[in-house]
Amino acid sequence: MTSLSANLSAEDMMESSLHHHAVHTNATDAGVVMKEDKFRGHVNLRGNPQDTAFMVAVESVLGVALPTRANTSVRNGDTVVYWLCPNEWLLIVASGTQGQLEADLRSAMDGQHIAITDISSAQTLVNLSGSGLAELLQKSTVYDCHESNFPAGKVVQTTFAKTGTTMCKLEDGSMDFVIRRSFSDYFFLWLQDASEEYGLRVA
Repeated sequence: MTSLSANLSAEDMMESSLHHHAVHTNATDAGVVMKEDKFRGHVNLRGNPQDTAFMVAVESVLGVALPTRANTSVRNGDTVVYWLCPNEWLLIVASGTQGQLEADLRSAMDGQHIAITDISSAQTLVNLSGSGLAELLQKSTVYDCHESNFPAGKVVQTTFAKTGTTMCKLEDGSMDFVIRRSFSDYFFLWLQDASEEYGLRVA
C-alpha cells in the first residue's frame, strides 16, 4: 500500500516558521492581511560594485543588474534583489533554486573576490496588506512609511516592534518583510495584537 507521504513533494512535507498560525483566519473584510511567502530561497551576496566584471557576471546569472543606489530593489520574475549596503545585496529567489543560483554565481565569477551565503533556513518572507496597514505600521515601526517617504521598490532595514526586518514596498501598496525565523512567533503575536482593531486575516 502506498503511504500518503509517498505522494507528497518535499515542499509539501516542510513546515514554515509560521505554519501554526494559519488557523488565525478572520473575516474576508479584515483590515490587515498577512501572507507568508514560505520557502523562498534567500542568498546573501557581497562584491565590489566598482568591478565591472563582477557586475556583468551577476547580471548574466540573474537576468537583471544589481541595484547600486541606496535603499532600492529590482525584480525579474520570481527573483528580487534588495540593496543592503554599497557592497552587499539580498537575493530572494523561487523555492528550491537557491543552490543552483549559488553554483551559477560561483561559476560566473570564478577567481573573483566575492562572498555568497545561502541563508534560506534563517529567514522568511512575510507580506502585509490591507486598509489598516498604514496605521499598523505607524505603531509598529519607527521608520516613516508614509507614501511620500516610501515609494514602491524602496528597501529599508529597520525594526518591526522589536523584530529586525528588511522592508520593501510593492507596486500594489503592500509591504514585504524579511524576518528571522527565530522571531516569527514574536512577529505574529505583535501583529495579532496591533491589528486587533482592524481585523487580521492570514491568507
